[in-house]
Amino acid sequence: MIGLLSQGVLRFATSWLVGRIAGQAELGIVASAIAAATILALLWPTSTGSAASKFLARARGAESLDQARAIAAHLRRRMVTTLILLAVAAIPVWVMLDGGTVAGAFVVALLTVGYSGYSFTRGVQFGTGQIMRATGWDVLCVGLGLVALTLMLVSGVRGVALVLPLAVAYAVYAVAGWPFGDRGRPNRQERRELDGFVALGAVGSLASAGFLQLSQIAARIVSGDVGAGEYAAALALATPASMLAVSLTLVLLPTLSETLGRADDKAFRARTDHATRMLTVVVVPIFGGIALASRPIIQLIWGGAYAGAAPILLILSLAVLCTNLGVVAVNALTASSQQGMRINVGAGLGGMVIGTAVWLVAAPVLGGIGVALGYLCGTVVLAAVPVAVTWYRGQHRWTGLYLKVTAAFLVIVALHVAVSLTSLPAWLDAVAALVFVAQWVLINWADVERLPKPWQRF
Repeated sequence: MIGLLSQGVLRFATSWLVGRIAGQAELGIVASAIAAATILALLWPTSTGSAASKFLARARGAESLDQARAIAAHLRRRMVTTLILLAVAAIPVWVMLDGGTVAGAFVVALLTVGYSGYSFTRGVQFGTGQIMRATGWDVLCVGLGLVALTLMLVSGVRGVALVLPLAVAYAVYAVAGWPFGDRGRPNRQERRELDGFVALGAVGSLASAGFLQLSQIAARIVSGDVGAGEYAAALALATPASMLAVSLTLVLLPTLSETLGRADDKAFRARTDHATRMLTVVVVPIFGGIALASRPIIQLIWGGAYAGAAPILLILSLAVLCTNLGVVAVNALTASSQQGMRINVGAGLGGMVIGTAVWLVAAPVLGGIGVALGYLCGTVVLAAVPVAVTWYRGQHRWTGLYLKVTAAFLVIVALHVAVSLTSLPAWLDAVAALVFVAQWVLINWADVERLPKPWQRF
């Protein structure tokens, strides 16, 4: 969590510094460049990191060091080829999206390569249990990126060049964690399993995480640079809290894979159940509170010029909440089998189709709000399918849990409608958010008591 929080700070601070110093239009350009690079990285590299996290951990569980080295070497070779192709592809993609120069496109290509390398090496380090090393490099690279960005902004640099600090920070991390010394070659069946996992994961990631980044590009298409800046401001506030779920993924996927490597199905079900309950207890008040307090949060962090981002933040907070609620189920299916992967991919594609359909109808009329609504509709499908399948397969007792989640959604919507219709001052939104969080904690006090308490470890 410390490592990913650092990366979340880097992404958010990049958006905040650009938005506050350079303005909404510049933020729209930078956010669109980051979205384009992220989507390209989802085509293979991010899933290669997930494959490293899963299969290296499984080899560790089976105590097969030679197999782990062969897996790392195979994935590394695939990554080198992919990085070259993506770097070349990024240039025409950005020129087409931005209508800009080739020089700007080269910057996006560098960011694509840096983020791709980061995603891969992070998966390798978590798969091999090198958590402390990964965290240390996270923190170091964040400091490097923020110092470089601040210097560029103060020097008057504008446009897509402002993503260079991100590209450099990710590239340094990738070089530091790259598995240079691993040797070997998995047998043909293992290579097919690895490549099949990555291919399915790429499609699934493109339909889930890629859908989120695509929404930023859609907002720019329908609203221009300024509208894209407002959307990026809301997105920058909605997504950092999801670092909790991402950090859980990085730890949970190798942990579940290791239990399967030991053929311990009972531990697999128990860890899935426990992680689901703990994550739900934490993320509902976080995102529910952000949704209800969207107006004062935007005013405090972004200022009055970004007031149009408040309703977008509310909708995106609910959408990201849905995504987070499905994280454990997605990981359980990913770790279990290729069939589980196909279910996740199908859910992601279905959600993307539904969300895109809503965009075609709502976005031309509502602008960024319509884009956010489409993303919300898609994420409901994307999260609900894996949860339902995992619930059924594991015979979990989650009825009461998800009834409480449904009630929480209804309360959030009801409180927002009540505050909006009565035209109450923005500070009362924060009061409503605090009341919601307090009620959720009281209702779920038994599970809150079971949450890990880091200070008890020292």
